[in-house]
Amino acid sequence: MYLTDYHAKYYAYELTKRFSSDKLEKLAGTFAGAQVDINPHQVDAALFAFQSPLSKGALLADEVGLGKTIEAGLVIAQKWAERARRILVITPANLRKQWQQELTEKFFLPCKIL
Repeated sequence: MYLTDYHAKYYAYELTKRFSSDKLEKLAGTFAGAQVDINPHQVDAALFAFQSPLSKGALLADEVGLGKTIEAGLVIAQKWAERARRILVITPANLRKQWQQELTEKFFLPCKIL
């Protein structure tokens, strides 16, 4: 198979996204793929989730309206890029549709409501 410059750049981009995401540089691919305006505190929250000593999850508990869905979306999108395929989001029942819609539209993540 012939590898064009475009394909080489695409594969390099995909491989870069798969590496560990405990640094800001690793989240850059996630930022580029998302259709959201990201605030500094949301980046800090995403990095906190990845730097957790247990690194199995994180609890995001900001005030109402500060963008927890975006923070979680950044984390989930990076984990998805790293090939994680089983990700559980626990949210109040009345927010399930909103989360599904935002993760699908802003981060292009497939979602299933249980």
